[in-house]
Amino acid sequence: MPFDISIKIAGQAGQGIQSIAEILLKVLKLNGLHVFAYQDYMSRVRGGHNFMQVRISDSPVYSIKEDCNILVALDTNSVDVHRNEVPKGGAIIYDPNSIMVDSPDSRYFPIPLTNLAKEIGSPILSNTISTGSILALLDIDKMDAEEFIKKQFAKKGEETVEKNLKALVKGYIYFLENFRSWKFTDIKAQKKNKTILINGSEAIGFGAIAGGCQFIAAYPMSPSTGVFTYITGKAKEFNIISEQAEDEIAAINMALGASFSGARAMTTTSGGGLSLMAEGLSLAGVMEAPVVVVNAQRPGPATGLATRTGQEDLEYVLHIGHGEFPRFVFAPGHHEEAFYTTIHAFNLSDKYQVPAFILIDQYFADTYATVKEFDLNKVKAISSQQSAFSNDYKRYQITKDGVSPRAYPMQGDFTFIADSHEHTENGHITEDGEVRNKMVEKRFRKLKGMQKEFGKPTYYGDKKAKTVFLAWGSNYGVVRETVAYLKKQKRSAAMLHFNRIYPFPRKEAVAFLKGAKEIITVENNYQGQFGNILKTETGIEADGKILKYDGRPFTVEYILKKLSAIS
Repeated sequence: MPFDISIKIAGQAGQGIQSIAEILLKVLKLNGLHVFAYQDYMSRVRGGHNFMQVRISDSPVYSIKEDCNILVALDTNSVDVHRNEVPKGGAIIYDPNSIMVDSPDSRYFPIPLTNLAKEIGSPILSNTISTGSILALLDIDKMDAEEFIKKQFAKKGEETVEKNLKALVKGYIYFLENFRSWKFTDIKAQKKNKTILINGSEAIGFGAIAGGCQFIAAYPMSPSTGVFTYITGKAKEFNIISEQAEDEIAAINMALGASFSGARAMTTTSGGGLSLMAEGLSLAGVMEAPVVVVNAQRPGPATGLATRTGQEDLEYVLHIGHGEFPRFVFAPGHHEEAFYTTIHAFNLSDKYQVPAFILIDQYFADTYATVKEFDLNKVKAISSQQSAFSNDYKRYQITKDGVSPRAYPMQGDFTFIADSHEHTENGHITEDGEVRNKMVEKRFRKLKGMQKEFGKPTYYGDKKAKTVFLAWGSNYGVVRETVAYLKKQKRSAAMLHFNRIYPFPRKEAVAFLKGAKEIITVENNYQGQFGNILKTETGIEADGKILKYDGRPFTVEYILKKLSAIS
């Protein structure tokens, strides 16, 4: 029997929400189940209200739901905030010794987590006890959890491992002994499949490593830090130089220096950090220096909502950097696509000697999902063509396709200049109008080749759908599930998802949208930025916009509610 269950673990920062979720996710994955987990957290180290929502199914899932079948409340506020999200037949697990509940009904399952943890020797173990109770509630064998705990806590010593194993078993048995008659649903372990559990930051980081990244410089800034820390953690193993810069200005210029030296280089940032990189990115444009920039979006302006999600930087990234120069802008829709897109970003940045942007957001970066194992046989590093360099080498040689031969230091017995001024073919500063025209035109001739590269829109749904949703970036999953829901309701609908924003795939967009009677954009910003770009590039204007800018991701329920108001 198919199942689709949502679990919400809620409490204050520092109460171990992620610890519970980590064990739970790994165990569910080991049982062949599909999971999708979203983190909602405040910009503070302790206190506040945070939660992690885990969705489980026997088939792939792509977004979160507004309600939850199981709530694990670690403080009283979590009960108050989320109790109405749990329907009749659901479960609310809480510690009656620390959480006050008025008029508890049949949904409430009091488990003395702290007291049970003290019996083993430490109140901290209450998180592991919670995990055991959740597994018992779901009727999932605890054996995989025990194996995970042995590996997870091995470095902390045998005593820590044993205590956590006892805590897991105690939580598991307590639930069975006290709530044996309660049956939640028929969750059965599925056939083991070739999937991995990964979040968006890790998918980008893994893609960067597979794409041949040799240098990364960044200044930590939420929500982009996860990509930087993942690559840094693997830097020694894969011979990557990782540098935590003093600021974003230094980070982009370090990356450009590495690129000039011949290394595949990248940087990661968000919001105000990207603003500081504007001049450096313009330098990349005139130097024709390849560099990959991951911009993890969050709501602005200024500091805005540092740990929330948004899609507000699209138009900014299309134009960042004074002057005009070509660039790639990618916006992967799911984790598998992010891995391969990152590899393509490195390849195409090198091939055309332009900056390549990868736009993600907090929702995408921090969300975990089970995806197919990445096929490394598909991975191939492709760089710009090189030829034998002679003493009359011209770094910025005028070519038919706009791409000049790129030499690295120590590759030949010749010199050339690369700086921020307009230049002649060999890099010397010039103010000659005719040379200026030739150089601008040369740089933009690259667009013809760039237009043909990776990144056609993804179409999902009815071939001749009356309603077509336009999505980009992280909204792939929720819009896909919205289309699937409408199909079950016998309504003709489809999604056109764009994972490459620039150069814009005009021909494909026009062809896909030709027969649509209703076009609706779905975006996490106020102005409907993608809709504006669509109109500029194709002349097609959306019939409606579903927008969200409160810092939280879309849900299917939200889209359907807004759709009913405009259709």
